[in-house]
Amino acid sequence: MKILHLSDLHFPTSVPFFQLKGKMFVGYLNYNLRRRKKYPKNIWNSILNFIRETNPDAIVVSGDITNVSHEEEFKAALKMLSELPQEKVFYIPGNHDRYVKQSVGENAFYEKYFSKLSGESISHNAHYIRIKKIQDLHFVGWDSNIPLSILNAYGRIRPEVVIQTKKTLSERKIRNYVLVCHHPIWNPTNKQETIHHKLLNREEIASLLKEQPPLVYLHGHVHTNWVKFPGDELPYYVVNSASSTRLSDTTHESGFHLLEIQKQNVEIQRYTYNLEKSKFTEAPLVSYSEKE
Repeated sequence: MKILHLSDLHFPTSVPFFQLKGKMFVGYLNYNLRRRKKYPKNIWNSILNFIRETNPDAIVVSGDITNVSHEEEFKAALKMLSELPQEKVFYIPGNHDRYVKQSVGENAFYEKYFSKLSGESISHNAHYIRIKKIQDLHFVGWDSNIPLSILNAYGRIRPEVVIQTKKTLSERKIRNYVLVCHHPIWNPTNKQETIHHKLLNREEIASLLKEQPPLVYLHGHVHTNWVKFPGDELPYYVVNSASSTRLSDTTHESGFHLLEIQKQNVEIQRYTYNLEKSKFTEAPLVSYSEKE
């Protein structure tokens, strides 16, 4: 089974300034002044061409389809993503999709536009747990995001989410699954995050997952690619495909990954945007062992 993993698409969308307040205004200004040029629109067209050529069985997007959670951004993102076959896609929100307090709760724009594409809800309370079966593989999605001040982008997963997930997996006799969450559960030594940016209780979550680990943990959030091979503490692959629509530079090795999963065997290829060829081409994996 071929799985295309994308993350942190940050689709560029024009939003009226007079509709932006507080954190949304600062975030939108920051994106337009500092990052917009790194996200040329033709990169998304190149991703669509790649999808047509490779015909993956599943397409996973691990959050951050927007920049400041404005409704116009969600409308535009849905239109951009509408070219993908709905039966193959699995989405979760990122911190930019939960940017302000209004972006959580029953009337959240993410749920309004993307709930149907995010799988079945298996949480019987306020927690976000989604599951979708694509061919013979199950994808489980968590929401690690919290609306925060402009200087913070950290995340948290409640232990009850892991417990409920494992309970559902056991009840449905699901052994092999892919876990999707926006925040990293592991970072390379040279890519560590501050307390203002990381998954705060990731050691606790990793410990709870050991009993029923996924085959792969797919995430984004840090805008440079990596793959961690299974180890003693985290006996599964950890794959970061952020930011898939961003041009690479000296500090951002951007791109995405194509995974081939057969039973419990996992093979991974990485692709980056080639400026000379104006298309995505295969690139070396940025890979680590667990202790690196």
